[in-house]
Amino acid sequence: MIDDEYYSLLWLKKLLETEYHDAEVIGVYQDAIQLLDNITSLSPDVIFLDVQMPDINGLELAVQIQELNPNVSIVFVTGYSSYARNAFDLEAVDFIMKPIKLKRLKKTIERLRKHMKSNYLNCETPISERKIYLSCFNHLKYQVEGSEQKLFKWRTSKSEELFAYLLYHRNKIVHKETLIELLWPDFEYTAGAQQLYSTIYQIRLLLTRIGLEAISINSTSGGYCLYTRNTLIDTEIWENQVNQLGEPSEGNVMEYEMVFFQYTGDYLGDYGYLWKEGEKERLRRLWVDVGLTLSSYYKKTSNTDKVIKIHQKIQHLYPEEEESYFELMKIYASKKMFQEVDQQWEKLDAIFTRELNISPSKKIVDWYKKNKYKHEF
Repeated sequence: MIDDEYYSLLWLKKLLETEYHDAEVIGVYQDAIQLLDNITSLSPDVIFLDVQMPDINGLELAVQIQELNPNVSIVFVTGYSSYARNAFDLEAVDFIMKPIKLKRLKKTIERLRKHMKSNYLNCETPISERKIYLSCFNHLKYQVEGSEQKLFKWRTSKSEELFAYLLYHRNKIVHKETLIELLWPDFEYTAGAQQLYSTIYQIRLLLTRIGLEAISINSTSGGYCLYTRNTLIDTEIWENQVNQLGEPSEGNVMEYEMVFFQYTGDYLGDYGYLWKEGEKERLRRLWVDVGLTLSSYYKKTSNTDKVIKIHQKIQHLYPEEEESYFELMKIYASKKMFQEVDQQWEKLDAIFTRELNISPSKKIVDWYKKNKYKHEF
């Protein structure tokens, strides 16, 4: 419930809690911005909304509330009967005059019960209860259970980056100062805070529109926190699979291959966000280690075709991994495929010497010089 008059709030709260023990008052607000900040996380069934407030008209506030939570039932509370027609244009369940009398409140509660029962009987499984699948490899995508995977359609690039950043720090409070410095470093704090609030609002609105109510952004006194329910994230699933692999053996080598080839790109690889580089490198390094471990296993079992395939994929996604070139150089040399040895050396030299401006490892340079001399004769 929201009303700028404190004692009106207390009176309505007392009536509801005294007369209706099955009703739970989960939020009492005098400030519209605070209500909008918490509407998604609270997910109320009903809002008692004052029409006449100093900062915002209650009818305008109702529109914003319905955008964030289309299923909420609204009851307008006011001392001005002239607002009644506009209130019902917004499909309000009821319009109740101040001062609120218990007899009149009972009629409102009856209407609410009928309205909510009708909605319950007519609806399918709530979207908020369906599983959500988020993809963070390469590009941010989402999928609601029972539908196809889709790209987010962000209003601005700031919305996209803010969502990605909060998702990375999910279940942790991120301070407003941190977010403003990240996204609006040239703004004064007050102007940056307004941009931040507006962007948070746009994200919440989008999440509601596309059926991702299970992902909520809660406001705290110092910042924001993104929470997920019924949500699976591909990078998290993949890392859990890696951690369960154990040592490669005949019994689990297929699982190793599946995990290795599931990695099709880096964490948020299509974005140039500097803050995600650490996580990108961590997951990439984990994937390379899986590949090297699998390669070592196949090398011991003399399955060189598998070893070659693994290192070709490593080079495709992680061209700076010099051990991959070295392994293929040694394999090709053992097969007397000297042209392929030279090609691997040329690729390695091009990346390290020309692009990174560093030399390959001494052991690789020495090995190549020694073996190049041999195969030339």
